[in-house]
Amino acid sequence: MCIIAATVQCSTGTGRVATDRMMLIEQLSLMVKRHLGLDTFTDDLQYSTKWAIYESPLGGRGLVATEDIKTGEVLFVDHPLIYGPRSRTKAQAGCTVCRKIDSDSFFKCSRCSLLLCSVQCQNSDVHFGDCSIISCWPNKVPIEEVDDTLLSRALTSIRAVLLNEEQRNLLTSLQAHVLPQHGSEVRNLKKYFDIPIQVEQFMSFVSCILDANAYQMGTPYGKKEMSFRGLYPVSALMNHNCVPNTRYTFNADSQMTVKAVKPILAGSEIFTCYSGMLWGTPARRLHLYTTKHFLCTCDRCADPTERGTLLAALKCFSPECLGSLLPLHPLKTNTAWRCLDCGLKVPNNNICAIQSALGSLVGSLDFENVLALENYILNRITKFVPRTNQIVVDLQCRLIWEIGEAEGFRWNGKNLFIILYS
Repeated sequence: MCIIAATVQCSTGTGRVATDRMMLIEQLSLMVKRHLGLDTFTDDLQYSTKWAIYESPLGGRGLVATEDIKTGEVLFVDHPLIYGPRSRTKAQAGCTVCRKIDSDSFFKCSRCSLLLCSVQCQNSDVHFGDCSIISCWPNKVPIEEVDDTLLSRALTSIRAVLLNEEQRNLLTSLQAHVLPQHGSEVRNLKKYFDIPIQVEQFMSFVSCILDANAYQMGTPYGKKEMSFRGLYPVSALMNHNCVPNTRYTFNADSQMTVKAVKPILAGSEIFTCYSGMLWGTPARRLHLYTTKHFLCTCDRCADPTERGTLLAALKCFSPECLGSLLPLHPLKTNTAWRCLDCGLKVPNNNICAIQSALGSLVGSLDFENVLALENYILNRITKFVPRTNQIVVDLQCRLIWEIGEAEGFRWNGKNLFIILYS
């Protein structure tokens, strides 16, 4: 997420403030170059920088193209300052080193209470660093009574304690959320440990930075692992757009490669997307408001049809009509919806009730049961939403994913299981 520049109070007026902001940008640019290894000459670099950090007209800072960038060009390859389990309260438990979630041999470390799956993970450098921090805090309860789930949720922030000064400077230059719900996983650790106040404050601040900037890290195809997040400081500088001009991928070393998905002209801002690309506008805006605390007003959000995709559309409530309902004013959260064909208007409360019921139905599905999932798509969900709706699109993607792994449905050269949604 973009950095918000601090306004410096001084008696010399706006000229001095602008100068201070430029100095902050220059200092940040130097830290970013060192982070990416751009301050040393090497033959290993697979890209040249055609961007710079600047004050974005959207507010705060962003990345801007300094030269024309072609489709497919690599902008940069970022790596995480820190990474670890996500802080969600319902996150799936797993090994805090290898991310494994299906082990029968989980145990808690006798010194720090972190969950592990093997002696090998316990003896790893990763766990040694984690344990060295936690085990030095005096216990308020016996170590075996410490909540390992809470420890896991706070672990990414805990790992920031081991960063060197330059890494800390880069981390703390990023925007942090300020609402009271952020950092609760760190504050709740005080039930179990007597944490030095300076360390607690630093970790709480890091947690607020993570919530504003961290990316969910990719999982290799076919592997079921605990969901991790990483703080990629250069990627965090990109502002949001629901139709971004970049995409990112992860490699086996958790590096994030950011590429252009369309031509980016010199002087244009470089964007990423903070939400699901295949989500409809109501879902995207709710996610952004809940997690990033802003409501997007981009061209896609303002278009009821979302460029003709109808990702948020619901079927008309009139039994005789085959049309689709769409929001009258997408940028208003309480807007009524209207059918494109018959013109029927539906109050927002009714729309919210339908969306909530659909969400509950999807949440109850067994995604590994291929035949049941296909039957649900064909015979149930499409009675309520058109085939363009994000729920159908998402379920189709999940079904394709599961078919690739399900016994009896894999391609064997003799038969092919094909699903047609015409």
